[in-house]
Amino acid sequence: MALKGYYTSTIGSFPLTDSEENRRRCLEDLIALGIDYPAYPQLTDMGKQFLDDLVKQDCGITLSMGEYRAARKNINVDVEPPGIEPFLWTVNYLEKKGLKAKIKAPVTGPFTLASYIVVGEERDLLNRAVADISLIEQIAEIISKSCKVISKKAEMISIDEPILSLIVGLRVIFNYGEEKIKGILNIIRESCGNVLTGVHICGKISRKLANILLETNLNFLSHEFHDTPTNIRVYSPEEVKRSGKILSVGCLSSKKPIVESVDEILRVIRKFKEFGDCIIFTPDCGFGNLIVDGSREKGYNIAIEKLRNMTLAVAKFRGN
Repeated sequence: MALKGYYTSTIGSFPLTDSEENRRRCLEDLIALGIDYPAYPQLTDMGKQFLDDLVKQDCGITLSMGEYRAARKNINVDVEPPGIEPFLWTVNYLEKKGLKAKIKAPVTGPFTLASYIVVGEERDLLNRAVADISLIEQIAEIISKSCKVISKKAEMISIDEPILSLIVGLRVIFNYGEEKIKGILNIIRESCGNVLTGVHICGKISRKLANILLETNLNFLSHEFHDTPTNIRVYSPEEVKRSGKILSVGCLSSKKPIVESVDEILRVIRKFKEFGDCIIFTPDCGFGNLIVDGSREKGYNIAIEKLRNMTLAVAKFRGN
């Protein structure tokens, strides 16, 4: 599982609608750009991808008027692994076309999935499954099944947990505490076997959340650093090295419809030269919401140009 050097990857989403043609286009564009670990094309909402499969299996999660709900206190975990169809499509397409790529598999994590599910009368976080650790643990057991299947073919797995930057600030806003968070992340990590596995959390990272992540068994920690440059201050090079973690650095904006120059990206990248002999460089987050002037096509083309400049910037960094 040892990895050394400087690599490029993507987070997953693009602003195109989900179709076989758009999946093919995304995948082949990423390979043509020379992305080292391209994520499979994630062209549907990250929660919907997994939760819709669970709704169909009558596990206790329902969908009505666009709202997911827990129909009962206990979710049936005896289900088929959800959310894996886009990954399996990608693997099959590569094999059929004889293409080579080290695929990264985004998997929406149990905390974030739980934040989609309403359990009370109100719709704030306190009335969602993310406030109930027993429901999160049940979802984690289900997602572990997906990770076990994915780990047979993926080169890298990213557990996507954007909600954690909201629920872990100076303290954990719910009563289950940091040990439960570490435990659940470690359970997911274990289900991924020998595949390089990390967590992606965008937004502002608190010092408490950084400490929790450093103490997990995850291999890499992925955050946004371009649009949230203060995140660099929550980690020191020494503690990242001591933890054995790889830092995955968001070095360009996934929100702003402006193509960063190679030099601008390189300025962000160079801030991390002391963080070890292995760093992964990505956009801050997925490009799913990068719709420009109402056009998904314009957003997609800008995303590709951003990634092109990222690969050039990382190539320069390697050369130095």
